[in-house]
Amino acid sequence: MPVCEGCGTRTDEAHIQSRAERIELAGRYRPTQIKVLVLDSAPPLRMDDFFYRAAADRSLRSLASRMYFDELVKATGAPAHTAAQEEAALTDFRRKGYFLSYGVECPFESEGELHAALRRLAPTALKRVQYSLQPNYIVPIGSATKELIRLFGLIGWGDRLVLDKTGPFVDPYLGDQKKQATFGTAFGERISKILGALP
Repeated sequence: MPVCEGCGTRTDEAHIQSRAERIELAGRYRPTQIKVLVLDSAPPLRMDDFFYRAAADRSLRSLASRMYFDELVKATGAPAHTAAQEEAALTDFRRKGYFLSYGVECPFESEGELHAALRRLAPTALKRVQYSLQPNYIVPIGSATKELIRLFGLIGWGDRLVLDKTGPFVDPYLGDQKKQATFGTAFGERISKILGALP
């Protein structure tokens, strides 16, 4: 069985092909100069839920994925209604210099396996950000990216981090609009506001 370069696991051809497809889709929307790198821990399990796979029919995405997509669009300062047309929203995301990437390039079903993979692959993820992506700012999202925040500080990139207090932006209620509205956990507008105040 081949070893996946994205997550380091022995796997099948379908896994390798899915990673290649995600890289190709994201590459279409990569800005020439990345102003804001949104850094999540890992892509979603379902390809239909992948941020850079524009959905002509949004019902193909899970509710959590639709909410996630909309929050990332709002992080650019765009109004929420523009997310209804995903292709246009992704083009605008790129035009504004935003790019979404992951600490680990492949999805994991288990939180424990994801954390172990992040710890193991953190040096590779940091090098990719430093030498390939080279963003002005890094916005970590999702609780698992806590693993990476300290490391960015150690390499002298702490001043590029845009944090929610001292940690990543986390919405525990993605997929539950009622709770999200009740507890105010949506992160898109908060990110946009913080970035808007930066030089």
